[in-house]
Amino acid sequence: MIMPEFSIRKASLKDVPFLVNTIIEAEKSGTEIFTYSTIFGLSEDESRKYITDMLLEEIDGCELSMSGFLLAEKDNQLAAAVGAWIEGYEGIPSSILKGNLLSYTLPKACIEKAMSLNNLVKELHLEYIDNTIQIGLVYVSESFRGMGLANFLIEEQIKQLLQVSPGIKESYVQVFGDNKAAIKSYQKSGFKIISEKRAVSKEIINYFPSDSKVLMKRELNQ
Repeated sequence: MIMPEFSIRKASLKDVPFLVNTIIEAEKSGTEIFTYSTIFGLSEDESRKYITDMLLEEIDGCELSMSGFLLAEKDNQLAAAVGAWIEGYEGIPSSILKGNLLSYTLPKACIEKAMSLNNLVKELHLEYIDNTIQIGLVYVSESFRGMGLANFLIEEQIKQLLQVSPGIKESYVQVFGDNKAAIKSYQKSGFKIISEKRAVSKEIINYFPSDSKVLMKRELNQ
């Protein structure tokens, strides 16, 4: 249950360092595998710089959108973040928005490395569905875990995004298959597993935190 001393607010420019941590930890998904390193060939320090640059572009409608994050805060200390967006709200798929950000921001060599791995990456790719709420990157600081903050922020995201587009009927989240803790947490928020995509290539585990990805859906009864 959410503690009354936590405040919930939208992310702003001052929160970028915490959002960068959120993105890095969410990408690792509880492992040491960091896709910005394995796919793009970047160190973690280099990744921090480029993720910061992408957030500062303030592009709405994808998982790298600063405007898409809600934060939980206690005594001026950031405790948790959840990113979410309405897929295709501006008429452009989030995958294109994110791809454009990556191509614009990262060095050419990084993009070329990623392109060389494209067939491998496709093995775990799941399409987003238009006019649905997508729950993106989720992170709770270690000292604030076990308090229900992630679930509370997800509820707030859905509530606020339904105010933007009241007709939406479904919310989705994609999770790496080995992240059992995250799957269990999403189930507590009302999401159900509807499909799982497993990679064929054995080497996928050298590039991603898991060799499978789970798609979960929640029906939004308004």
